[in-house]
Amino acid sequence: MERFEEKVNRDGPTPEYRPELGACWLWTAATADGYGRFGRDGKSNQAHVVSHELYVGPVPDGYEVDHLCRVTLCVRPTHLEAVTGAENLRRQAEAQWTNCKYGHLFTPENTLRQHGRRRCRTCKNAAQLKYDRARRSKEIAE
Repeated sequence: MERFEEKVNRDGPTPEYRPELGACWLWTAATADGYGRFGRDGKSNQAHVVSHELYVGPVPDGYEVDHLCRVTLCVRPTHLEAVTGAENLRRQAEAQWTNCKYGHLFTPENTLRQHGRRRCRTCKNAAQLKYDRARRSKEIAE
């Protein structure tokens, strides 16, 4: 559990999709296909499934772990629920692409279209700010 906890940022954003859930706990280590990955027992597991197993209990046979917040990197146990595959698909269709992987809503004001894909303006601006700060720090150091 300690090794798992080291890879979690508990100061994530509050999902605009479901603000009543509170802040997400974001996975900060390895990812694949937009989901966190955690190595356990010699296997690579989805981090949100491991979180559910650690904090809530085993996932029943035939069930999947759904993100109530719709933030695929979230591992907060209260944001996760074991549901049937059919229910998970229904929920995904209901909230289909309404928000980015960090929970920001794709509103007209917050959506950029690049190369035929949508991009979250909030996330793009945050990435640009981080890049600019790193560049300035490097220039000052030189």
